[in-house]
Amino acid sequence: MRIRFVPAASAALVMAALSLAGAAAAQQARVQGVVRDGKGGPLEGVKVTITTASNARFKLELTTDARGKWGTILNNAVPPYTYKFEKNGFLPHQLTKKIGLGSVENLDVVLYTPEQAEASGKAEVKKDPFVETYNDAVEKFRAGKYAEALAKAEEATTLGPDKSNAWALAAKLASPLKDWDKVVTYGEKALALDPEATDLYPLLVEGYRQKGDKARVAEYEKKFAAANPDNPDILYNQAVELYNRNDFKGAAPILVKVVEARPDYAKAHFLLGMSYVNLNRIPEMKKHLQEYLTLEPKGADAAVAKEMLDAFK
Repeated sequence: MRIRFVPAASAALVMAALSLAGAAAAQQARVQGVVRDGKGGPLEGVKVTITTASNARFKLELTTDARGKWGTILNNAVPPYTYKFEKNGFLPHQLTKKIGLGSVENLDVVLYTPEQAEASGKAEVKKDPFVETYNDAVEKFRAGKYAEALAKAEEATTLGPDKSNAWALAAKLASPLKDWDKVVTYGEKALALDPEATDLYPLLVEGYRQKGDKARVAEYEKKFAAANPDNPDILYNQAVELYNRNDFKGAAPILVKVVEARPDYAKAHFLLGMSYVNLNRIPEMKKHLQEYLTLEPKGADAAVAKEMLDAFK
């Protein structure tokens, strides 16, 4: 058997490495724990964020498992660390603690819902001024106090200028007050913060229509149509265009989709019946014109519908 000798220089490096490893291990500590809810059950999905004032760049994020457990090794346990526990629907909990070198320490915490905290007195419920003001605006809106609600919504936008829901609420409240400048200003601001808020498109269409801006009306009508391809009103308008071009074969299936989605869409039944007349599909024509008369016996097209039904008795 051959024995391999380590040169003196290499041996010194090995000893130095072992010494450094030992020193590093001596500075380590393990921290772990279990997060439970106010009823004592384990909480999964709690975000545990660990930071230290001694190193602004240090940040470690962990997540509790199905048993509410979390844990990690602190390579440098010399300074104290701050531990923050967060989960949607629960009040956050934060603590700062120094862990003993080379030790294993348990940090078990309980997260309370606002209701649990208030009922038990275990934690102080901190009110968010933005949330309080926004909710106040919503309550006034529901009560029909539009002017008061708008004032509160505008206050909420100052408390949370980056909150799209506050700007959207302000835009919606300005509409019944017919303040069209605010409708478009607040609506545009909400969309800039949240481009997915496509429910604002009709509001902006009306706002710009009232302001006489035809280009912007057309822009938002197009956006609304693109975002709501199966909207019955949009489909109906598409069918009207085809019908007016005498494309009855193209209009009919679109109108079928409309009445399937909205069986009470009287105008769609009438137009579908008239499309079927031109396609010589008389039984279907009778069905939809009769349905139109049932829904709107005194409708604008009632006389035409009756005339067509009489003609094909």
